[in-house]
Amino acid sequence: MTSTPEYVPTVVLSKASAGGDHEKPELTALIHGLEASMKSAIESTGARVISIDGFTAADVDAALSQADGVVLLGGGDVDPDEYGAAERHPKLYNIDRTTDRVDIELVNQATERQLPILAICRGMHIVNVARGGTLIQHLEPSSVAHSGTGVDAMVNHDVTLAPASQLAELYGAGTMTVRSGHHQAVDVVGFGLTAIGRASDGVIEAVESTDPAAPLIAVQWHPEDGQADKRDRELLFGWLTAKARERREHAHAATLAG
Repeated sequence: MTSTPEYVPTVVLSKASAGGDHEKPELTALIHGLEASMKSAIESTGARVISIDGFTAADVDAALSQADGVVLLGGGDVDPDEYGAAERHPKLYNIDRTTDRVDIELVNQATERQLPILAICRGMHIVNVARGGTLIQHLEPSSVAHSGTGVDAMVNHDVTLAPASQLAELYGAGTMTVRSGHHQAVDVVGFGLTAIGRASDGVIEAVESTDPAAPLIAVQWHPEDGQADKRDRELLFGWLTAKARERREHAHAATLAG
């Protein structure tokens, strides 16, 4: 007897932000390298990756009409105008307003469709801003190094997860070591989100959706980085692919039942 092949879900990968204002070329190069690593990490879990062809709401809609899930990339700083900041920190860099607006539109449309979302680093900031939250524009030195020397060079540090969270269930651990590189962080948490991971200095390192019907996990760290723990990569991208496949199967079953 021939078994039915497992469905291959389609995942929309957000646009890599361009250099933008106050560009640091080494960061732009890092972003594009991580974009390639991200695509490979998603595909390794059995999903197909597509991108958004353009910068309009209609372009986002066209991509999501084919999608079963969404991944938001890391990248440059989100324009403070998007979250109503009264001042702009002098250490902001790689601000790409066009990509900010496309990414926010992507979050809004994906949420409306109840597509599963996985957001990485800047992607977590975009999700929070799209939900009405705000950001810390620049982290001052603390007991935890959130980035290394150079521009957002990666470092390892610990994150503690809330016991009842999806992430704690996924990882099976309260405290874990992550591969991280960021100078900004979530400040006021947006609506429909809850902070479920923090560094020892109190910086928010992970949030997730409070609505089980619209699964969303957002992390500040980079599981796609070449020096990140392979298990971290497999768990997070595997979660997204599993949720995407589950959503499509439920939709197919509902169609047959109707």
